Amino acid sequence: MQNKSVLVVGGSGGIGASVSRMFASKFSRVCVHGGHDSPKFDALVDELLSLNVRNRPKDIPENFCHVEKLVYNFLENEFSELEKSELAKIAESVDILCICHGPFVQKRIDEMSLDDWRTVSLYDFALPGFFVSKALPNMVKNSFGRIILFGGTGTSCRSEFKTNAPYAAAKTAVGTLVESTAAFYAKFGVTCNAVLPGFVRTEYNGDSPVPFGMDVDAGKIADCVEFLVGNKELNGVLLRVDKGWSPNF
Repeated sequence: MQNKSVLVVGGSGGIGASVSRMFASKFSRVCVHGGHDSPKFDALVDELLSLNVRNRPKDIPENFCHVEKLVYNFLENEFSELEKSELAKIAESVDILCICHGPFVQKRIDEMSLDDWRTVSLYDFALPGFFVSKALPNMVKNSFGRIILFGGTGTSCRSEFKTNAPYAAAKTAVGTLVESTAAFYAKFGVTCNAVLPGFVRTEYNGDSPVPFGMDVDAGKIADCVEFLVGNKELNGVLLRVDKGWSPNF
């Protein structure tokens, strides 16, 4: 597994950065996507390179180890332009695809604007679906593939939400995408699973209130991603990592 290539979409910060660190320490070739170029992103890439070289297996030469940074802002480009992007080209050739990107929208249904609906439809559902579509042909050809997507809290099945129903609906649809991909591509050596995090403390949510004792460390989310990638028997799993918390209570 160590010589497999990895693409992490949305891997420059938050949960994605922890996932990128895990992949860089376990796999030889990792491409990390971020929405903006910044000193923080550069520092992360330097850290990933160090992890990548330090943890490489002895049978893999150092010059084979590679961490690539790729900047592409989905919201600043028309969605149709994604088809021609370098990011889409990379997705066509990777062995392991992990989509961490997915903007959170917390609004009631009656508060949603057209732009809000566009955001959750395109970037929380269509975007991961697009990358899965791009990655599958090469995975089928090589009889190997690992796909990890991210759902939302409490979206492992149909449910009711008061303050973020449109976002939760898109993330519930991701679960259908995961289970369908798992069912129809398992015979080609492809697995597709999803992690459904609860409250994860990152730089993006700052001092937002969290129910007592219910916050999850981002590193533990990365551990779960590693577990799903490393076990071919796990396919179509919607893995809740939320300490049992439910938004319906």
